[in-house]
Order: sequence, then C-alpha cells, then structure tokens
Amino acid sequence: MNIRVLKNFRERQLHFLDLLILAAVSAFVIFPALGQNRHWASREIRHAEIIREMAESGDYLVPKLLGKTYYDKPPVMHVAAAILIRIVGEPSMTLVRMPSAIAGILGILVTYGVGLLLLDRKTALIGAFALLGMPGYSLMARQARPDMILCFSIIASCLFLCLGMRKYRRIPRMLYFTLAGLLAGLGVVTKGPFGILFPVFFAILVPFRRQDLKRPRIGWIIFGFGVLAAIALWAVPAYFRDGGVYLHRVIFQPDLDVSKGGNGGPFYYVWMVLLLALPLSLFLPVAIVDLRRRGYSAMLAVAGAIFIVISCIPQKRRHYLLPLYPFLALEIAASIVRHSKTSKLVRRSAWVLIPLSVIAIPTYYAIVQPLAHPDEDPDMLFAKEVLSVVEQDARIYCAKSEEEMAWVGRQHKRIYKLPIDSSASKVLRHAESKSYLVIDEHGLTALLKITEPLPIELIFTRKIDHEKSMLFRVKEHSFDVP
Repeated sequence: MNIRVLKNFRERQLHFLDLLILAAVSAFVIFPALGQNRHWASREIRHAEIIREMAESGDYLVPKLLGKTYYDKPPVMHVAAAILIRIVGEPSMTLVRMPSAIAGILGILVTYGVGLLLLDRKTALIGAFALLGMPGYSLMARQARPDMILCFSIIASCLFLCLGMRKYRRIPRMLYFTLAGLLAGLGVVTKGPFGILFPVFFAILVPFRRQDLKRPRIGWIIFGFGVLAAIALWAVPAYFRDGGVYLHRVIFQPDLDVSKGGNGGPFYYVWMVLLLALPLSLFLPVAIVDLRRRGYSAMLAVAGAIFIVISCIPQKRRHYLLPLYPFLALEIAASIVRHSKTSKLVRRSAWVLIPLSVIAIPTYYAIVQPLAHPDEDPDMLFAKEVLSVVEQDARIYCAKSEEEMAWVGRQHKRIYKLPIDSSASKVLRHAESKSYLVIDEHGLTALLKITEPLPIELIFTRKIDHEKSMLFRVKEHSFDVP
C-alpha cells in the first residue's frame, strides 16, 4: 500500500512539473512583443477600443464602440481586459491582448490534461508542445479576439467531462459535470453555440471502445444546468438592464446568421488545416496509417466532427478551425509516439520540427518582425498624424479609421462615424467650426457620386496599403452655402 501511495505521489509530482514546464514555455512563446503595434489582426483595434471605452466608463455589462452599444459579441474578453486596464491605469495593446494570451496558455495546460486522461504522459507532452508550435493556435493567442477564450472553454469543458465520465462516485461525478457545463456556458456567452456543441461531441465520441469511461445520463441534466448558470450570470443582469432589448439584438444579430455570406471553396479548410497546423500536419499521413490499423481514434473523431460542422457553414473563417487543433495535436502526437518505436525518420523528424516550430513564433515577433517592419502600423501612424494636426476640441468625421482615431486619441466623444450615403453632405454642411473629415480615396469617390460637392478643403494625403487616405478641413459656416 505504501509503495502504491508513493508511486502515485511521484506521478503527481511529474505531472505538476510537466505543467510548470508547459506554462513557462507557453509564456516564452506567447508573451514576447505581445504589445506590438506593427500589425493588427482583423477587427483587433475594434475590440481594443471597446475595451478602452469599457474601462473608461466602468460599465462591464454592455460593450460600446464610439459610445454606441456594440451587439456583435458579448463582453467576456472585453470585461477581463477592461479590468486589467482599470488596475494598471493606462490602456495598451499588451493588456488588450492579455486575456487571449492567458487563455492560450491555459489551453495548452488543459490539452495536456486531456491527453493524460485519455492517452499517456509522453503523448500528452508531445501533443501540448506541438499545439503550442501550431501557427493557427499560437498566433490567435496573441490577438485581441474572443476566439481563444472560446477554444479554452471548449477544451476545458471536455477535460471535466472526461473526469466526470471516469468517476463512478456520485458527488465527484456531479461536480465535474457541473464544471464542464459552466465552461461550456462560458463558451456560448463568448461566441455562440459552438461552446456547447463541441463538448457534447466529445462526450458522445470519446467513450467508444473504452471501458473506463461512462457516458453521462443524469449528468447531462447537471451539465445543462451548468451551461444555463453560466449564461444567466451575464444574461439576467443584461435583461433587467433594458428589458431584454440588448439581449434580443445580440441573439438576432446578422453576424450569427451563418447561412449567408459564403466564401471560400470546398477545400478551403483542408488547405487551412494543412497550413496552420504546420509542422504537425506533415505527420498526418502517419496518423492516417495508424487509424487504418487501429480502426478508431477518439481524438480524430472529435476533430473530424468539428471539421464537418464548420465546413457545412457557408461562412468560411480560418479562426473557426481553432477548437479543432487541440484534438488534432493529441491524435498526431499519439501516432508519432507509436511510430517512433520502429521508425527513426518519424522520431528524428518530430524531435527537430516540433521544437523549431515552438521557437519560431517568439523569434519572429521579437527579432524578425522589428527588422522586417520597423515602423508602426500605417493606420496607427496616420491616426497619430491626424491627431497632431487637428485642434484638441475639434470634431473628426471619419469615413475610415474611426476606431484607430479613438484608440490613439484615448477618447471617442469627438469621433463621429460618417456613412457613405446621401446624408453625408448634410452632416458636413451643418458641422460646427473646427471640424475635420478623414476618408480614403475610394470612399471619397463613392461619396461624390451620390452627394453634392462637399464643403471641404484638403489638409494632407498619405498612401496606406496602395490607397490614399486624406484629412480634410470642413469649411466654416458651410451650412450657409446654397
């Protein structure tokens, strides 16, 4: 008995040491140059400005952009970053990206946990390190977008589902299913129904051919209560805020209508997986051979189910693949471990490629990017130049770069989004003195086609990404012009 207790203690020590190493390496990969301003991902500056305004107002319930309610995403990521900014006292891209970075690190640790429960320690370690080296994973962990929090909530929910399915005692089993439901609910609040759908796939597909896992029965009810509890923590206060108007707009927003806006060919995700899962995707043929021999793989089944679901959605977004990567990493890692016993090529390739992929990401951001792109993002530079020219109390009407203007200027009250339609002329003609217009060449051409000549005079022009961006001064008393 003492020997068994000692063995279990040593195993736990090893697992704890593994987690410490994974956390340290993950921080080394994700944190360097986290606050870089040389390149912003799609919509990243929008989320940054929402976070800044939330920290400024102290309203953590309803996100706002340029003072107007933002319905596209619930404020899970925004709240976490806004609290950090309130603590520090000054907004920065490092703080804005910190929730994604922390979720990315936790996702690596949880992936190790899932691998430890379903496979073995060696496979779990290789899978976690390989996941960290995937560009599709680590690059998202460095961006101010809610996708990494969704990914973490999914894989963490799967971990607790697995723990619940391994336990036969009622109270621990109920506790694990509750935690799994809470995390799935967090995923739903963060970014929609994928948060609950993918953990359900996991609970259905993983127990096949395993005697040590017992699928939930009453546990599904407990899991469901956990999901509802997590959603209610945000939805109930939001409902009482305005009688459900905000919640209704969030639920029925156009961005959740996945039946429209199809783009990308039928093989879009195939190429995306092969590219964004490098170098691990190079070992995919090994995993396929392994699958033919063994007949079934739980990790590959879950990854395949996720792939099928997102492929059926007309909208194609490469970040939709993010929840797939942890399961794909564990499956390929298991195949690498099996084939390494008989194949020197597989063993040596894995020892070289996986560490190189882990090192490549911080090397790029800390060394290569500053040399290749020494200047800040051109939109940020343009915003800084505009704000250095206009008076501090001047209104700025923006047909572009309104979010950048608000973020760089650290305030949004004088920034107004100008629509490209017939109302623009009227707005500018009735603008108060000391007003300016920011617009690009394409927007100006489109505007002049549908409006009268605008009462503006050019201040300066700058070329950004093959197109001119311009600052105009709105002529004073322009509303008197017939």
